[in-house]
Amino acid sequence: MLKWHEGYYIEEGIEDPDRIRKSIDRRKPEPGIYLLTLSDNPDNLMEIVPAMLLIQKNLYRLCPQVIGMARSKDSAISLATSVIEQTYQATGNFNVKEFLNSR
Repeated sequence: MLKWHEGYYIEEGIEDPDRIRKSIDRRKPEPGIYLLTLSDNPDNLMEIVPAMLLIQKNLYRLCPQVIGMARSKDSAISLATSVIEQTYQATGNFNVKEFLNSR
C-alpha cells in the first residue's frame, strides 16, 4: 500500500477521491490522475507522478509519500506551486516535509 500523508491535498474538481485512492492502492489504472509526492532526492522538493505508472510493481513499491492528487499535469504543477507557497508563508523556508508534518 502507498504511504499517503494524512491531510493530503486534493485538487478541486476531483470526483470521489476516496475511490481513486483505493483504486491506486490496488494498482489499478487511473488515467489522467497525477500524484504529488515528497522527493527522495534531497535536491528536489516534490515529484509529480502519473498514477498510471504505479501499476508497475517496482514503481509502486518505491513511490515516496503521497501529499497530493490532481486531475492533470498542469493541475498538479499548480497544486505543487500552492503547497510551496503555503510552506514559505508559514515557515519562511521551503521545507515541505517539515511543514506538512507540523500541520
